Amino acid sequence: MPRIFACIPKTGYVGVGTVTGLAVPFEEAEVTVDGEPVKLSGLPLAGSYTHKPSTDDDDKREYVVPVEWDKTLSREHAVWEKGMFANQNSACKLRNRFTLERLAAAFDVELP
Repeated sequence: MPRIFACIPKTGYVGVGTVTGLAVPFEEAEVTVDGEPVKLSGLPLAGSYTHKPSTDDDDKREYVVPVEWDKTLSREHAVWEKGMFANQNSACKLRNRFTLERLAAAFDVELP
C-alpha cells in the first residue's frame, strides 16, 4: 500500500503513514474506538469544514481513506522549508525530490 504524507495548508507536513485499505464514502467509514468499530460520521468531530453529504452523486461524495500513521507531529512542529512542494488539492502524487528528501529525514523514513 502507498505511503502518504499529510500537509496542513500554509503550515507544513505533520504526518507520514501507510494507506491500509480502500477509500469509502464518509457516511460508511468506520474507525476503532476502545476496540469497537464506530461510524466516523457518528463521532463528535471538531473542525470548521462542513458540508451536506451527497449520496446521489459519487463524484460529489466525500471519501475517507484508512491510514496507519507511522509518525505525526503537532501543528506547531510541522515540517516546512522554503522550496517545499505544496498543492491545494486534497491529494496528489508527491514527486518533488527536494521535498521528499527533507520529509524522509524529518520523519525518519526511507525513500523508495
